[in-house]
Amino acid sequence: MPETVVRYGLISTAQIGLNAHVPAARESANSEIVAVSSRTEQGAREAAAAHGIPRWYGTYEDMLADPDLDAVINTLPNSMHCEWTIKAAEAGKHILCEKPLAASVAEARLMIDAANKNGVLLVEAFTPRWNPQMRAVRRMIADGTLGEVTSLESSLSFCLTDWVDNVRVKAELAGGSLMDAGCYPLYAVRFAMGAEPVKVAGIAHSRSGCEVDSTFSALLEFPSGAVAHITSSMEQVRRSTLDVYGTKGQASILNTANEQSPVVITTDDGRRTEEMSGPPRFRVQLDDFSECVLTGRTPEFPPEDALRNTCALVALLRAADEGVTVEVEQV
Repeated sequence: MPETVVRYGLISTAQIGLNAHVPAARESANSEIVAVSSRTEQGAREAAAAHGIPRWYGTYEDMLADPDLDAVINTLPNSMHCEWTIKAAEAGKHILCEKPLAASVAEARLMIDAANKNGVLLVEAFTPRWNPQMRAVRRMIADGTLGEVTSLESSLSFCLTDWVDNVRVKAELAGGSLMDAGCYPLYAVRFAMGAEPVKVAGIAHSRSGCEVDSTFSALLEFPSGAVAHITSSMEQVRRSTLDVYGTKGQASILNTANEQSPVVITTDDGRRTEEMSGPPRFRVQLDDFSECVLTGRTPEFPPEDALRNTCALVALLRAADEGVTVEVEQV
């Protein structure tokens, strides 16, 4: 009898895994999270008990050795994605890796090579692309509803309270607002345009005592000539938006992280609001990844897509560091 459920283990007890992926798996028909691992037995045991996870492991290696696991969800800090994705691939586990995929282009390539060599799937976990709002705006750009797109604006911000111990503020963990939050608006404009930026410029601001960027602002040029402005911040009120401006109209997603967010469309004929609703994006993502594992279907968003996002992220970091416009590596 063919398998009908993919059994997952969580690499680390990060909140995104416990508070987002675990509830998604409970709602999924083809996915189960059956194990969690941590650097300590106590941490793993407590997380398993609190979230109803059957098995726990005091090391990541021990969980990867579990023959009953089909896949892992890598929720480690950014700088650790590469090492443990490769180890998971070598253990024969499929990998759903939290964003951003890697801290460098070289790391991303190593991760993709490891997945290919070991015959496992690797997908980067960008959930907003499953929302109907994002797909609707992408269709409006592709079919010409908005005319020629000349500019886009996208943002993700929140107010961080812990500026000492949070992994987001650790340079050695590849933290910073661009890597943690800015990867979302970057992905949003790439996804909406269905194209890759060719040139970028960026400005990074670091609050006093912070070793990484706390706010990042960037401009990206697309092959069509369209220019995108993206902003990320760990010191601003929460927002997650996408606005697209074209010669025939404007489309705005008020909250790209909310499956129930309306899309506001403005044209010469007036302004209208389209109400949209979709299933929980973490569940949709997990359902789709598990289906690919079970059926052999090629993922809609292969790891090469994550590699392209990494190329743009790296170019932005260099642009801000050197104060120059940087060409984005095309892969």
